[in-house]
Amino acid sequence: MFQKNFFKKGESREVIIEVIKKEGFAPLLFTDEPKYIYSLHQHPATKLLVCLEGSMEVEVNSEKFKFEAGDKLIIPGNTPHSAVVGDKGCIFFWSEKVI
Repeated sequence: MFQKNFFKKGESREVIIEVIKKEGFAPLLFTDEPKYIYSLHQHPATKLLVCLEGSMEVEVNSEKFKFEAGDKLIIPGNTPHSAVVGDKGCIFFWSEKVI
């Protein structure tokens, strides 16, 4: 499930963390370098991503998403996905849980 503008520009990280926790996730902060590539892979757990800065193009089941600051993406467990980080890198929250 892709949600554009999950949070408003200027929202504090603390507020975003609390919202994510209410969804049952425990977010970790990741910082990726520009053009970093996540090759096709999958996890048994459901994955949540929330973009804070920068961007990446994420592909899930052959559907591509432009993941940018403010966006949220939930990838169901055992779903193949890949990503390429944008030109300015990407800072995002990442979390997994078994659903």
